[in-house]
Amino acid sequence: MALRYYPQTQIKQNLYTRGNEFALPNGTSYTGKYYITSDGKTYTGINPAIGTNEPLTPITANTTGFTAAQSSYAAATLPLNQSLTQSDLELTTLTPYYPTPLPTDYARGYFTRYFAKYVTGPGYVIEISQTDWTKIQNGEVSNTSLGYLSTSILWQLTGPLRSTRLSQYQIVGGVYDTNKRTTEAAAVNFVGLKAFIGEDYTKFAKLTTPVAISGSM
Repeated sequence: MALRYYPQTQIKQNLYTRGNEFALPNGTSYTGKYYITSDGKTYTGINPAIGTNEPLTPITANTTGFTAAQSSYAAATLPLNQSLTQSDLELTTLTPYYPTPLPTDYARGYFTRYFAKYVTGPGYVIEISQTDWTKIQNGEVSNTSLGYLSTSILWQLTGPLRSTRLSQYQIVGGVYDTNKRTTEAAAVNFVGLKAFIGEDYTKFAKLTTPVAISGSM
């Protein structure tokens, strides 16, 4: 079973249950290795890379709807003085989010932006967090009568303003041109994205001057 990527810091791995705690999808009690992700889900195996990754359902749950182990680990990933609630594990409403690229993003030269809109209703596009985007991808939404559409795009952060040819074989992608091309490609299947971006293709950018690689001229 393929799972979305979880950083190691978001997984409590190599746990063991003797049974009567979790049930397999077929309803039988599970005995063996398991791991818990930061969103409170439990799967068979040592970690996502080692094991069958079958989802486990708590047999004996506490008042939050999760086992003590699930609640304990998920709560540990939340800020201090913030208790675990069902809304921490499900998307209850779309919330606008303003991303802030990290120094590591600028060092890499790009980061990922996430967007969503309601399937029904006005369908206005908003920018959302990676956490909410992941919940939509996994179907972790509490209001089943209202669907969500989402998309993500790579957003260039550094480089020249416009794409620049330095030699016959060397072209440096410009921030404006690259982000415009990426947005327009995504907007084909995600109507409203281009209007939301609003031609602001240099947002968050740190523009640089293109430098030819030695020996390329």
